[in-house]
Amino acid sequence: MKICIIGAGVVGSYIARKLSQEGYDIAIIDKDKEKIEDIQRTLDVASYNCDAFSEGCIEHLQDYDLFVVVTNNDAINLSIALMLKAVFKKDKILVRIDEEILSKSEIENFLGIEIVNAFNEIIKNIETVIRYPFMEFFNEFEQGRFLIFSYKVSNEDGFVNRSISEFNAIREEIPFTIALIERDGKVYIPSGKKVLLKDDIIYVLLEKKYLDDFIEKFKIQNKPVKTIHFLGLSRRGFGIIKRLSQQGNFQIKVYEPDIKLCEKAAEEFPDVTVIHTKLVDEETLKSEGIGEADLVISASYREENILACMLAKRLGAKKVLALLEHPEYEDMARILGIDIPLIARKILARRVYRRIRHKGLVDTFELIKNIDVSEIPVDKKKAGKKVEEISSGNFVILGIKRYDQMYIAKGNTVLEEGDILIVLEKEEDEEL
Repeated sequence: MKICIIGAGVVGSYIARKLSQEGYDIAIIDKDKEKIEDIQRTLDVASYNCDAFSEGCIEHLQDYDLFVVVTNNDAINLSIALMLKAVFKKDKILVRIDEEILSKSEIENFLGIEIVNAFNEIIKNIETVIRYPFMEFFNEFEQGRFLIFSYKVSNEDGFVNRSISEFNAIREEIPFTIALIERDGKVYIPSGKKVLLKDDIIYVLLEKKYLDDFIEKFKIQNKPVKTIHFLGLSRRGFGIIKRLSQQGNFQIKVYEPDIKLCEKAAEEFPDVTVIHTKLVDEETLKSEGIGEADLVISASYREENILACMLAKRLGAKKVLALLEHPEYEDMARILGIDIPLIARKILARRVYRRIRHKGLVDTFELIKNIDVSEIPVDKKKAGKKVEEISSGNFVILGIKRYDQMYIAKGNTVLEEGDILIVLEKEEDEEL
């Protein structure tokens, strides 16, 4: 497949990098000369500094199979999609849209394009945090049917001081697998003999319908979020508060240094407490009870937001989630104590990437740095082999989907053509 990406920002460059690494024929277009020069320095892809609307810009790329339109302007994206449909007769077009009203299925069906909405992806993550605050990380695949999440082992749960093999009986009742262990800053692929310790972070693969049973079986403390405090406002912040206000049952408090934004929020959300203050005013945050908040959300992109998140955490906030603009800040945010850094453009890029359904992969995503989880169909070469013949070292088969059922992978399981393997791939070979 030859793929043309229109827009060389964070989303476009991320997709270009991932697909070019897999050997695809990639072209990327942007009218911003600096972005294209950066692409030329870092990626081995065809890059064009031109305006997609100018005559001849897309004309010489007509033989490309798929067009991915991911500029940061909804109107431009939809206009480019219409041009591709009407002028160049293209039928495989995927478009990034930020506004919820423009991402409705009616528009998608009418235009005959695929739409990915950034706001919906953010809300989906926040709603999962609210319902299951014990999760340190989570990602869905297979249209939300399967879930992989991380959890910090505590003295109160059913994991601490037990070896992974001790869970075999439970796994017959609730199919799950522990894919990774994080301990003392290092990541390992565990064996059945390994004992879990307090403060280990484990990554669990589970079919979502078993999640509540899993929580009960392992005595995981999971109290749904009731009090939510917002550090700062933005267009996305207003959208998040609106969605949460519609759901009800939340006590929402907002801290904002811009008096005009405070007035707007107070008018639009009469049930929300709005406080005009600096985001790093410790006395105000403390007196307003941020230390008792179930969840603190940093919803604007101001420079002091990271400091405000650190302060909220130090004052006792149970969980801190921050919307960040740049993917390179993700690891730094975790080091600084932010529980859930959400990179909107990275979430969107992954969503676009998975929709492409590329090169033998049903789906793929980065679990953590240098570690990917992918779904790979079993072909004739793999059919008839046992899991233990294929799964080894840095390529580990976590589960098998067969006839619409998921099974935890066992060494003696014989693969069948048509099976879907859920695999973990790690760059470095380490064992715990």
